[in-house]
Amino acid sequence: MSDLIPFNTWSQERIDRMMKICTSRHKRYTKDPRVYYITSKLPWWLIRFYLFEAEGATSPAELQAVIEDIYKRVVPDDEMFYVHFGNYKGGV
Repeated sequence: MSDLIPFNTWSQERIDRMMKICTSRHKRYTKDPRVYYITSKLPWWLIRFYLFEAEGATSPAELQAVIEDIYKRVVPDDEMFYVHFGNYKGGV
């Protein structure tokens, strides 16, 4: 189903361990039934420092490394993302 948010291996491992309850994306995934709330756009610095645990990371530095691996570039503090809160464990 193309409406579902895709997750990399790092994220899926944290979802499986029930460590990840949100994910930051450039677009809104309004049709993913696992999502129960989407924030307005937030700057990356705020997500990195205040939501790193909800994103499944153990530190802001770990979350920065993960996103830079995903995007293959430095993600600056002022880049804006929608944060999707939901229950991503299991099927839909």
